[in-house]
Amino acid sequence: MNKDVVNKTTVKEVVLIRHGKPLSAHNDKVNSAQYAQWVRNYDKSALDPTSHPKQKIPIDNSYIVVSPLLRAKLSAAYYGATQIDEELPHLKEMDIPYYKLPFTLRSWHWVVLSRALWFIGFKGRFESFRDAKERVIFVSERIEKLSEDHEKIVLFGHGMTNYFTRKSLIKNGWQLKQKDGDFWGVTILHKVLS
Repeated sequence: MNKDVVNKTTVKEVVLIRHGKPLSAHNDKVNSAQYAQWVRNYDKSALDPTSHPKQKIPIDNSYIVVSPLLRAKLSAAYYGATQIDEELPHLKEMDIPYYKLPFTLRSWHWVVLSRALWFIGFKGRFESFRDAKERVIFVSERIEKLSEDHEKIVLFGHGMTNYFTRKSLIKNGWQLKQKDGDFWGVTILHKVLS
């Protein structure tokens, strides 16, 4: 009896890989206009050639999904993905907000401050936090659908998108096995189906 149960059990795996460090990800002191340009450059940036994964997991025999943003595509290529199975627009990073504020900060401090304002509802010329969360729900639903036909799905995405996708998958019964949100970070979730 137990042997039959074991034989009918399938473990599905989702791997969320954050892109490598963008070449433009400097942390200079900038005003709000310069920070807005920093955001635009970040979205178009190639990868920093000195940045490498702490851990590089095998992706053979996986269904490969990438964000449409350059840094995610380049990260998949670095991993040796010779074939991309799907480019998923909803997997792009949650927009990095920027506001016109009268002071100078380091670039990454701007990111933290702008994200905090964005979380509490400040709007601008970018998607709202609410819209971004709805987009991530679509990503998790797409993963659920893909897992019906594929045992291992690897997604090359972004920090915030991966974070909220992970939360959504856990709500849907996926078990967190490994978590890393840094550049090149690997997050692994499993779901046992019988």
